[in-house]
Amino acid sequence: MEQIHIIPEFAYDFHGHRCPYMPLGFMAGEYAMRLLGVERERDHKTFLFSEMGDEHLQGCFNDGLQAATGCTYGKQIFKLMNYGKAAAILYKPEKGAVRVIVNDDILKDLEKFKFFEYRYKGYEPSEIPLDVSNEVIDYLTSIPDEKLFRYEFLKDFTYTPLKKTSKKIECDDCHELVFENYIKIWKNKKLCTTCYEKERR
Repeated sequence: MEQIHIIPEFAYDFHGHRCPYMPLGFMAGEYAMRLLGVERERDHKTFLFSEMGDEHLQGCFNDGLQAATGCTYGKQIFKLMNYGKAAAILYKPEKGAVRVIVNDDILKDLEKFKFFEYRYKGYEPSEIPLDVSNEVIDYLTSIPDEKLFRYEFLKDFTYTPLKKTSKKIECDDCHELVFENYIKIWKNKKLCTTCYEKERR
């Protein structure tokens, strides 16, 4: 199979193992950037909303999205929507928003590969033979974007990020410093979330 897509090694290193859903997320992220006409985000001006969840085996998709777009959890420009869909929205205020979703037939085809036989038997991805992992990755990276995904530009999509702060306040109970927008007031005391929950019991 001729490889159309090249997944950089840094993405595998960041993710920790070789599997199909991280490359699939990486390709989805790259496709969304091309559609929107934006480059990989270095700072905090592009936002990514993954429709994946955290109660299934394919969350690796999210690491691929982050590696491709630069919209990372640590920069607070990656949001997990928990819809359980292999889809994501990329949004940049001056460019608009695009939603990319993996085609259903691709998701169904993946189930035919031996990689998932191992996964459903309880094997971790790093325990699966490399040739088995590469077989399904090579399959995905040989498919053009137009067959992997469908997309839609979201004309009315908007998002306003929460105001950030660097100011810290000392919790009146544990005396640890807390960023001010996480302080809770209880009986005239300024408390961190942990102490607030203890006080309310």
